[in-house]
Amino acid sequence: MQWKKARIGTFFFLAAILLAVAGCRPKPASLDISPSPRQGQRLTIVCPTAETMRLLQVHATPWALRQGIALDLHEYDPSHPKDGSGGKHFAEADAIVFSPADLPHGVVSGQLLPLPETYRTEDRSLAWNDLLPSLREQLLLWEGKPYALPLVGESPLCCYRSDWVQAPTHRDALQKAFGSAFDGPRTWEQFVRLAEYFHERGIDGRPGPSLPPLPKDDAELDRLFYTIAACYARRAVPAGEAHRADRENDLFAFHYDVETGLPRIASPGFVHALKLLQRMQACRPNGSAEHPQEAFQSGRAVLCLTDSPWLKRFQKTPALRDKVGVCPLPAGDRYYDFVTGKPQLKPEGNRVSYLGGAGWLMGVARSSPHPELAFQLIAELASPKTSTQIFLGAENVGGPTRADPLYRSRWDEFDLDDKREPRLREALQETLRCSNLKNPAICLRTPGQASHRTILVAALRKALSEAADAERTLQTVADAWKKRDEEQGMQVHRIDYRRSVGLLAK
Repeated sequence: MQWKKARIGTFFFLAAILLAVAGCRPKPASLDISPSPRQGQRLTIVCPTAETMRLLQVHATPWALRQGIALDLHEYDPSHPKDGSGGKHFAEADAIVFSPADLPHGVVSGQLLPLPETYRTEDRSLAWNDLLPSLREQLLLWEGKPYALPLVGESPLCCYRSDWVQAPTHRDALQKAFGSAFDGPRTWEQFVRLAEYFHERGIDGRPGPSLPPLPKDDAELDRLFYTIAACYARRAVPAGEAHRADRENDLFAFHYDVETGLPRIASPGFVHALKLLQRMQACRPNGSAEHPQEAFQSGRAVLCLTDSPWLKRFQKTPALRDKVGVCPLPAGDRYYDFVTGKPQLKPEGNRVSYLGGAGWLMGVARSSPHPELAFQLIAELASPKTSTQIFLGAENVGGPTRADPLYRSRWDEFDLDDKREPRLREALQETLRCSNLKNPAICLRTPGQASHRTILVAALRKALSEAADAERTLQTVADAWKKRDEEQGMQVHRIDYRRSVGLLAK
């Protein structure tokens, strides 16, 4: 009985202690959280495609939430930016997404604010010097001053069906034709000959298309033509070659002669490129496609020119898994001398990267009520961490905007085997870094380039559909370009072109 009383007494004693402790526990402190000074602010961003809108929803929204602001995203037609669904938002836009070719027009028309100089200094998280050379030295600049930051890069590649190329029925014939074990077309001539080989024999044993259809998008056809032409209309100048003041055109002339301002679009290198495109056209199905890569993905093409994100789709397709060969874009087997116009054979390949024909930049509008905040947003999207996430997460188009991702030890997002993953990295390093090339070709980026593109693309489509004479077609383009340039004033035009390639006006 006494034992029971002791248990009861102990119980009440412990209970009393617990109640006392509970009573002495301090009350939670009330936190006085003051709202963000930006609470309720909004940033309006106009985008040229639904895809760029989705990208911003994924990668810009977390930043906006941290800042306590809201984002308004609107789409516009890049060919008519002041019209359509996004036009009414241009007047109040804080930031604009646009193509590299459109930056000079945005500057000259007064749409864009220059990037504050502080964003280029070493101590900023933007890491300006890690941006790819084509961006930090040309595509982001006008008259030496930056007006944008990169949102989406480019990553051009050549893909081919390695299983078909290496099949016994084709391997010996291709080795005989190309003189060595085939590991991808090294020149555009080899590319065309491979397409013609499979066009004649057929992928399934019957003659038929071996290349995807032409791209429906004008910008993509424009890019395709110039990608080929760069390897024939410009000599690849090695990085170590001494600069000569009397050979300025070797380094800078592409669309135009930098001294006279006259168009070069009808010169022999461009004519040769169009003739190659016409040979390719004979290996394509009729019509055009919004995504030509889908023909390759579905087994209706043996070769495909694309950007690296499509490799993810190819690998996810059971019939293609580990059956897609990867190599750099082909080189020219010759180039045409700038002065004489005569072909100079280059069996080892005349490889000149063409850059700026794809990707998106982002700038801050002069109309922005919150320019400082808008600059912070575009710097966040261009930062090393976010830009790498954008590249590695891309599914259709895109590429790195910095050097660092090109040297990552692993690219697991592509799910490639141990042979193809290094080939991918090496191909992009060669094309985008241009470490041994002094003069990659840059897209036409004069303030009035849009009308020139329209003229060229219309002529290309006609020449490809009707097999028109290549030289006569491009001479017609050159005449139309010259007429537009004369309307602007040849001196103004010549100065604009020099500025577009990074030269001083003179």
